Amino acid sequence: MSWKRACSQMALTAFVVSAVLMSGVGLAQEPTLRAVYNALSGAMSPIWIGQEAGLFSKHGVSVELKYLAATTAVQGMLAGSDDVGLVGNQGIDAKLEGAEMVYVATGIPTFVFQLYGQPGINSVSDLKGKVVAVTQPAASTDYAARIVLQRNGLIPDKDVKILYAGNITALLSAMKSGNAQGGILSAPTSIQARAAGLKVIVNVTELKIPFLFTGILTLPRVVREKNEELTRFLRGYIEAIAVLRRSKDISTRALGKYLKTTDREVLDAVYEDYKNVFPQVPLMSVAEVKAVLDVVKNPKARQQMSPEDFFDNSIVEKIRASGFIDSLYGKK
Repeated sequence: MSWKRACSQMALTAFVVSAVLMSGVGLAQEPTLRAVYNALSGAMSPIWIGQEAGLFSKHGVSVELKYLAATTAVQGMLAGSDDVGLVGNQGIDAKLEGAEMVYVATGIPTFVFQLYGQPGINSVSDLKGKVVAVTQPAASTDYAARIVLQRNGLIPDKDVKILYAGNITALLSAMKSGNAQGGILSAPTSIQARAAGLKVIVNVTELKIPFLFTGILTLPRVVREKNEELTRFLRGYIEAIAVLRRSKDISTRALGKYLKTTDREVLDAVYEDYKNVFPQVPLMSVAEVKAVLDVVKNPKARQQMSPEDFFDNSIVEKIRASGFIDSLYGKK
Protein backbone atom coordinates (compact mmCIF):
# COMPACT_ATOMS: atom_id res chain seq x y z
CA MET A 1 0.00 0.00 0.00
CA SER A 2 1.37 3.41 -0.97
CA TRP A 3 2.06 6.04 1.64
CA LYS A 4 -0.46 8.36 -0.04
CA ARG A 5 -3.14 5.69 0.01
CA ALA A 6 -2.31 4.78 3.61
CA CYS A 7 -2.63 8.40 4.63
CA SER A 8 -5.97 8.68 2.87
CA GLN A 9 -7.24 5.57 4.61
CA MET A 10 -6.01 6.85 8.00
CA ALA A 11 -7.74 10.16 7.38
CA LEU A 12 -10.96 8.37 6.49
CA THR A 13 -10.67 6.19 9.59
CA ALA A 14 -10.05 9.25 11.75
CA PHE A 15 -13.09 10.96 10.26
CA VAL A 16 -15.31 7.96 10.95
CA VAL A 17 -14.01 7.62 14.52
CA SER A 18 -14.52 11.35 15.08
CA ALA A 19 -18.06 11.17 13.75
CA VAL A 20 -18.85 8.23 16.01
CA LEU A 21 -17.42 10.03 19.02
CA MET A 22 -19.34 13.20 18.22
CA SER A 23 -22.48 11.15 17.85
CA GLY A 24 -21.80 9.61 21.24
CA VAL A 25 -21.40 13.03 22.80
CA GLY A 26 -24.74 14.08 21.37
CA LEU A 27 -26.40 10.98 22.76
CA ALA A 28 -24.86 11.61 26.17
CA GLN A 29 -26.27 15.12 26.43
CA GLU A 30 -29.18 15.65 28.79
CA PRO A 31 -32.62 15.72 27.20
CA THR A 32 -34.29 19.12 27.43
CA LEU A 33 -37.73 20.23 28.55
CA ARG A 34 -39.03 23.74 27.94
CA ALA A 35 -40.89 24.74 31.10
CA VAL A 36 -42.87 27.80 32.13
CA TYR A 37 -44.20 29.20 35.40
CA ASN A 38 -47.04 31.69 35.47
CA ALA A 39 -46.72 33.72 38.65
CA LEU A 40 -44.18 35.65 40.71
CA SER A 41 -45.32 33.93 43.87
CA GLY A 42 -44.22 31.42 46.46
CA ALA A 43 -46.61 29.03 44.69
CA MET A 44 -43.81 28.55 42.15
CA SER A 45 -41.21 27.61 44.80
CA PRO A 46 -40.49 23.99 43.79
CA ILE A 47 -39.78 24.75 40.14
CA TRP A 48 -37.47 27.62 41.15
CA ILE A 49 -35.66 25.48 43.73
CA GLY A 50 -35.41 22.60 41.28
CA GLN A 51 -33.67 24.87 38.80
CA GLU A 52 -31.41 26.78 41.21
CA ALA A 53 -30.36 23.74 43.25
CA GLY A 54 -29.58 21.72 40.12
CA LEU A 55 -32.17 19.06 40.90
CA PHE A 56 -33.51 18.71 37.37
CA SER A 57 -30.00 18.22 36.05
CA LYS A 58 -29.32 15.77 38.88
CA HIS A 59 -32.13 13.61 37.52
CA GLY A 60 -30.89 13.86 33.96
CA VAL A 61 -32.97 16.55 32.30
CA SER A 62 -32.05 20.09 31.28
CA VAL A 63 -34.88 22.55 31.92
CA GLU A 64 -35.23 25.77 29.98
CA LEU A 65 -37.31 27.80 32.43
CA LYS A 66 -39.16 31.04 31.74
CA TYR A 67 -41.99 33.17 33.08
CA LEU A 68 -45.20 33.65 31.12
CA ALA A 69 -48.52 35.06 32.35
CA ALA A 70 -51.23 32.44 32.89
CA THR A 71 -53.11 32.53 29.58
CA THR A 72 -49.93 33.01 27.57
CA ALA A 73 -48.34 30.01 29.29
CA VAL A 74 -51.21 27.77 28.21
CA GLN A 75 -51.09 29.16 24.66
CA GLY A 76 -47.34 28.47 24.51
CA MET A 77 -47.85 24.83 25.38
CA LEU A 78 -50.69 24.45 22.89
CA ALA A 79 -48.54 26.03 20.18
CA GLY A 80 -45.71 23.59 20.94
CA SER A 81 -43.18 26.22 21.98
CA ASP A 82 -43.24 24.95 25.58
CA ASP A 83 -43.54 21.41 26.95
CA VAL A 84 -44.75 21.74 30.52
CA GLY A 85 -45.86 24.42 32.95
CA LEU A 86 -46.50 25.09 36.60
CA VAL A 87 -49.75 27.03 36.33
CA GLY A 88 -53.10 27.55 38.02
CA ASN A 89 -56.46 26.16 36.96
CA GLN A 90 -56.20 27.67 33.47
CA GLY A 91 -55.68 24.19 32.03
CA ILE A 92 -59.21 23.29 33.07
CA ASP A 93 -60.62 26.33 31.29
CA ALA A 94 -58.61 25.46 28.17
CA LYS A 95 -59.77 21.84 28.12
CA LEU A 96 -63.38 22.89 28.58
CA GLU A 97 -62.91 24.96 25.43
CA GLY A 98 -61.67 21.90 23.56
CA ALA A 99 -57.89 22.05 24.03
CA GLU A 100 -56.04 18.78 24.62
CA MET A 101 -54.34 19.40 27.97
CA VAL A 102 -53.69 17.29 31.05
CA TYR A 103 -52.32 17.84 34.56
CA VAL A 104 -49.64 15.28 35.47
CA ALA A 105 -49.11 16.36 39.09
CA THR A 106 -50.68 18.65 41.61
CA GLY A 107 -48.83 21.73 42.79
CA ILE A 108 -50.90 23.12 45.63
CA PRO A 109 -54.31 21.42 46.08
CA THR A 110 -55.76 24.08 48.42
CA PHE A 111 -55.98 27.86 48.60
CA VAL A 112 -53.03 29.74 50.13
CA PHE A 113 -54.67 32.99 51.23
CA GLN A 114 -55.94 35.00 54.14
CA LEU A 115 -59.14 37.02 54.26
CA TYR A 116 -58.23 40.42 55.67
CA GLY A 117 -60.64 42.98 57.04
CA GLN A 118 -60.62 46.59 58.11
CA PRO A 119 -60.73 47.48 61.82
CA GLY A 120 -64.23 46.73 63.06
CA ILE A 121 -64.63 43.65 60.85
CA ASN A 122 -64.22 40.77 63.29
CA SER A 123 -65.86 37.89 61.45
CA VAL A 124 -67.10 36.88 58.01
CA SER A 125 -70.67 37.68 59.06
CA ASP A 126 -69.61 41.30 59.63
CA LEU A 127 -69.06 41.58 55.86
CA LYS A 128 -72.78 41.36 55.08
CA GLY A 129 -73.79 44.41 53.07
CA LYS A 130 -70.15 45.32 52.51
CA VAL A 131 -67.49 44.94 49.79
CA VAL A 132 -64.80 42.27 49.45
CA ALA A 133 -61.97 42.91 47.00
CA VAL A 134 -60.36 40.24 44.80
CA THR A 135 -58.09 40.53 41.77
CA GLN A 136 -60.02 39.42 38.66
CA PRO A 137 -63.09 37.39 37.72
CA ALA A 138 -62.42 33.63 37.86
CA ALA A 139 -59.02 34.20 39.51
CA SER A 140 -58.17 32.07 42.53
CA THR A 141 -58.77 35.10 44.79
CA ASP A 142 -62.30 35.36 43.36
CA TYR A 143 -63.03 31.67 43.91
CA ALA A 144 -61.57 31.74 47.43
CA ALA A 145 -63.69 34.72 48.45
CA ARG A 146 -66.87 33.20 47.09
CA ILE A 147 -66.31 29.82 48.73
CA VAL A 148 -65.47 31.35 52.14
CA LEU A 149 -68.52 33.64 52.00
CA GLN A 150 -70.80 30.76 51.03
CA ARG A 151 -69.40 28.58 53.81
CA ASN A 152 -70.40 31.31 56.24
CA GLY A 153 -73.95 31.68 54.95
CA LEU A 154 -73.41 34.75 52.76
CA ILE A 155 -74.34 34.90 49.08
CA PRO A 156 -71.68 36.55 46.90
CA ASP A 157 -73.00 39.40 44.70
CA LYS A 158 -76.12 39.57 46.85
CA ASP A 159 -75.16 39.72 50.51
CA VAL A 160 -71.62 40.86 49.72
CA LYS A 161 -70.42 42.86 46.73
CA ILE A 162 -67.34 41.46 44.98
CA LEU A 163 -64.98 44.21 43.81
CA TYR A 164 -62.55 43.31 41.01
CA ALA A 165 -59.48 45.41 41.74
CA GLY A 166 -57.41 44.09 38.81
CA ASN A 167 -54.23 43.12 40.67
CA ILE A 168 -53.01 42.54 44.19
CA THR A 169 -51.55 46.04 44.60
CA ALA A 170 -54.83 47.67 43.60
CA LEU A 171 -56.67 45.25 45.88
CA LEU A 172 -54.67 46.41 48.88
CA SER A 173 -55.20 50.05 47.88
CA ALA A 174 -58.96 49.48 47.75
CA MET A 175 -58.89 48.19 51.31
CA LYS A 176 -56.63 50.94 52.61
CA SER A 177 -58.82 53.63 51.03
CA GLY A 178 -62.02 52.17 52.44
CA ASN A 179 -63.48 51.15 49.09
CA ALA A 180 -63.47 47.54 50.29
CA GLN A 181 -63.97 46.29 53.83
CA GLY A 182 -62.46 42.88 53.15
CA GLY A 183 -59.97 41.36 50.75
CA ILE A 184 -58.16 38.15 49.83
CA LEU A 185 -54.39 38.48 50.30
CA SER A 186 -51.21 36.45 50.76
CA ALA A 187 -47.52 37.09 51.46
CA PRO A 188 -45.76 39.38 50.84
CA THR A 189 -48.68 41.82 50.35
CA SER A 190 -49.99 40.73 53.73
CA ILE A 191 -46.99 42.46 55.35
CA GLN A 192 -48.20 45.81 54.03
CA ALA A 193 -51.77 44.97 55.02
CA ARG A 194 -50.81 44.42 58.66
CA ALA A 195 -48.71 47.59 58.64
CA ALA A 196 -51.81 49.48 57.50
CA GLY A 197 -53.84 48.17 60.43
CA LEU A 198 -55.75 45.49 58.54
CA LYS A 199 -56.18 42.14 60.26
CA VAL A 200 -56.77 38.50 59.39
CA ILE A 201 -60.41 37.49 59.62
CA VAL A 202 -59.96 33.97 58.26
CA ASN A 203 -56.75 32.09 57.51
CA VAL A 204 -58.05 30.43 54.36
CA THR A 205 -54.92 28.27 54.05
CA GLU A 206 -55.69 26.53 57.35
CA LEU A 207 -59.17 25.58 56.12
CA LYS A 208 -57.51 23.29 53.53
CA ILE A 209 -60.33 23.84 51.05
CA PRO A 210 -59.76 21.49 48.08
CA PHE A 211 -59.00 23.53 44.98
CA LEU A 212 -56.59 23.25 42.07
CA PHE A 213 -54.48 26.22 43.13
CA THR A 214 -51.48 25.17 41.01
CA GLY A 215 -50.57 22.07 39.03
CA ILE A 216 -48.10 20.67 36.51
CA LEU A 217 -49.80 20.99 33.11
CA THR A 218 -48.81 19.56 29.73
CA LEU A 219 -50.28 17.95 26.62
CA PRO A 220 -51.13 14.24 26.19
CA ARG A 221 -48.75 14.26 23.21
CA VAL A 222 -45.88 15.33 25.47
CA VAL A 223 -46.78 12.60 27.99
CA ARG A 224 -46.51 10.05 25.19
CA GLU A 225 -43.50 11.38 23.33
CA LYS A 226 -41.43 12.76 26.22
CA ASN A 227 -42.46 10.45 29.03
CA GLU A 228 -38.89 9.85 30.23
CA GLU A 229 -38.09 13.57 30.23
CA LEU A 230 -41.28 14.32 32.17
CA THR A 231 -40.44 11.57 34.65
CA ARG A 232 -37.01 13.05 35.30
CA PHE A 233 -38.50 16.53 35.56
CA LEU A 234 -41.06 15.39 38.11
CA ARG A 235 -38.42 13.59 40.15
CA GLY A 236 -36.52 16.88 40.36
CA TYR A 237 -39.72 18.76 41.20
CA ILE A 238 -40.64 16.27 43.93
CA GLU A 239 -37.15 16.47 45.44
CA ALA A 240 -37.44 20.27 45.40
CA ILE A 241 -40.53 19.97 47.61
CA ALA A 242 -38.44 18.03 50.14
CA VAL A 243 -35.72 20.70 49.97
CA LEU A 244 -38.34 23.42 50.51
CA ARG A 245 -39.52 21.70 53.68
CA ARG A 246 -36.09 21.15 55.21
CA SER A 247 -33.84 23.99 53.97
CA LYS A 248 -34.96 27.56 54.48
CA ASP A 249 -31.58 28.84 53.29
CA ILE A 250 -31.65 27.13 49.89
CA SER A 251 -35.32 27.96 49.46
CA THR A 252 -35.09 31.66 50.26
CA ARG A 253 -32.08 32.05 47.96
CA ALA A 254 -34.19 30.74 45.09
CA LEU A 255 -37.17 32.85 46.15
CA GLY A 256 -34.98 35.95 46.32
CA LYS A 257 -33.68 35.43 42.79
CA TYR A 258 -37.05 35.00 41.13
CA LEU A 259 -38.95 37.51 43.29
CA LYS A 260 -36.04 39.92 42.78
CA THR A 261 -35.73 40.92 46.41
CA THR A 262 -33.25 40.65 49.27
CA ASP A 263 -35.77 41.88 51.84
CA ARG A 264 -35.51 39.30 54.62
CA GLU A 265 -39.00 40.08 55.99
CA VAL A 266 -40.54 39.46 52.58
CA LEU A 267 -38.60 36.24 51.99
CA ASP A 268 -39.37 34.91 55.45
CA ALA A 269 -43.09 35.67 55.04
CA VAL A 270 -43.31 33.96 51.65
CA TYR A 271 -41.34 30.97 52.88
CA GLU A 272 -43.55 30.49 55.94
CA ASP A 273 -46.72 30.77 53.84
CA TYR A 274 -45.65 28.12 51.34
CA LYS A 275 -43.18 25.70 52.93
CA ASN A 276 -45.78 23.12 53.98
CA VAL A 277 -48.52 23.48 51.36
CA PHE A 278 -46.98 21.23 48.68
CA PRO A 279 -47.86 17.52 49.13
CA GLN A 280 -44.95 15.11 49.46
CA VAL A 281 -46.66 12.88 46.89
CA PRO A 282 -48.13 15.30 44.32
CA LEU A 283 -51.00 13.19 43.03
CA MET A 284 -53.89 15.11 41.52
CA SER A 285 -57.22 14.50 43.27
CA VAL A 286 -60.82 14.47 42.12
CA ALA A 287 -61.71 16.89 44.92
CA GLU A 288 -59.40 19.71 43.81
CA VAL A 289 -60.54 19.50 40.18
CA LYS A 290 -64.21 19.18 41.10
CA ALA A 291 -63.95 22.33 43.20
CA VAL A 292 -62.94 24.26 40.07
CA LEU A 293 -65.62 22.61 37.92
CA ASP A 294 -68.23 23.56 40.51
CA VAL A 295 -67.52 27.27 40.14
CA VAL A 296 -66.62 27.75 36.46
CA LYS A 297 -69.40 29.01 34.21
CA ASN A 298 -68.82 26.70 31.22
CA PRO A 299 -71.81 24.28 31.09
CA LYS A 300 -69.51 21.42 30.00
CA ALA A 301 -68.04 21.47 33.52
CA ARG A 302 -71.12 19.83 34.96
CA GLN A 303 -72.83 18.23 31.98
CA GLN A 304 -70.20 16.56 29.81
CA MET A 305 -66.94 16.09 31.71
CA SER A 306 -65.78 14.46 34.93
CA PRO A 307 -62.79 15.49 37.11
CA GLU A 308 -60.80 12.45 35.96
CA ASP A 309 -60.82 13.80 32.40
CA PHE A 310 -58.40 16.54 33.43
CA PHE A 311 -55.46 14.65 34.95
CA ASP A 312 -53.13 11.68 34.52
CA ASN A 313 -51.35 10.48 37.67
CA SER A 314 -49.42 7.69 35.94
CA ILE A 315 -45.97 9.29 36.11
CA VAL A 316 -46.24 10.30 39.77
CA GLU A 317 -47.61 6.83 40.58
CA LYS A 318 -44.57 5.30 38.85
CA ILE A 319 -42.21 7.53 40.82
CA ARG A 320 -43.95 6.68 44.11
CA ALA A 321 -43.85 2.94 43.37
CA SER A 322 -40.08 3.17 42.81
CA GLY A 323 -39.59 4.18 46.46
CA PHE A 324 -37.97 7.48 45.46
CA ILE A 325 -40.36 9.73 47.41
CA ASP A 326 -40.07 7.65 50.58
CA SER A 327 -36.28 7.88 50.32
CA LEU A 328 -36.46 11.68 50.39
CA TYR A 329 -38.10 11.59 53.81
CA GLY A 330 -36.16 8.69 55.31
CA LYS A 331 -39.07 6.27 55.04
CA LYS A 332 -38.64 2.56 54.39
